[in-house]
Amino acid sequence: MTTQSVDKATAILKQFSTEEPQLGVSELARRLNLTKSTVHRLLRSLLKAGMVAQDPGNRRYMLGRETVQLGYTAIYSDPLLYGALPYLHYLAQQVGESTYLAERRGLEGAPVLQVLSPIMQEQMGWYTNVRLHSASSGKVLLAYAPEGVLQAVLDEGLVRDTEYTITDPAQLRQEMERVRAQGYATCFEEGKLGLNTIAVPVKDAEGQVVAALAIAGPPYRLTRDQALASVEKLKAISGEITRKLESQRRG
Repeated sequence: MTTQSVDKATAILKQFSTEEPQLGVSELARRLNLTKSTVHRLLRSLLKAGMVAQDPGNRRYMLGRETVQLGYTAIYSDPLLYGALPYLHYLAQQVGESTYLAERRGLEGAPVLQVLSPIMQEQMGWYTNVRLHSASSGKVLLAYAPEGVLQAVLDEGLVRDTEYTITDPAQLRQEMERVRAQGYATCFEEGKLGLNTIAVPVKDAEGQVVAALAIAGPPYRLTRDQALASVEKLKAISGEITRKLESQRRG
C-alpha cells in the first residue's frame, strides 16, 4: 500500500465516532472528497485486515474489533495512559461521575482515556475532540500551552457552542490567567448543554503539563458546588499520576 493510500485509509478510520459509529461508502466519499471506487477499494482492504466491519443488515461500515485490540495495546504500551488508568477508575468511584484524560492535538483537546460513571453507564457524547476554549480539559491544555497556541485559537475565532461559551478574546485571556492561578478549569455547559466538567493539569516528571484530568457529568448530578468540591481529589490524583510517571522513568 502506498503512502497516499495509507493516508486515505487512516482518514477513513478517523471518520467513525461515537455519534456516527456506522458510515456508508457514499458518505465517506463525500466527506473525504474521494471517489466511491477509491473508498470501496480501501474499505475492502481494511475489512480484510479486521480494521473495519460491515453490518450485514444495512451494509454500512463500522470500526472492526482489531482496532479494539490495537487500542488496548496502545494503552498498555504508553506510560501515561497505563499509569493513569487505575487512577481514573478510582476517581470515578470516588466522585460517582465519568472521568477522562485529554491531551492537546493542535488547536483541539483530544480525550485519550475514559472511565464511565459507576452510577449511570451512559455514553454522554463527549468522547470526541473538543475546542480548547469551551471545555475544562481544553482550557487547562490551553492555559499551559505556549502563547502562540492561544493566539492561534484567537485568530481562528472563538466559536459559540452554547450561550455560556466564552467568545470574547479578553475574557478568554482572563480565564487562562485564572486557570493558572487556581490550578483547575471549569466548564458549566459551555461546550455542550447538559454537560458540566472540571479539569486539572497532569505533569510529567520534568514538570511539564502533558495532559488534563477531568470529571464530566450532567448538571443535575455534577452541580457547580459538587464540581468545585472535587478539586482537591482531582489534584491529588493528578499528583499520583505524576509520581507514577516519575517512578516508571527511574525504573
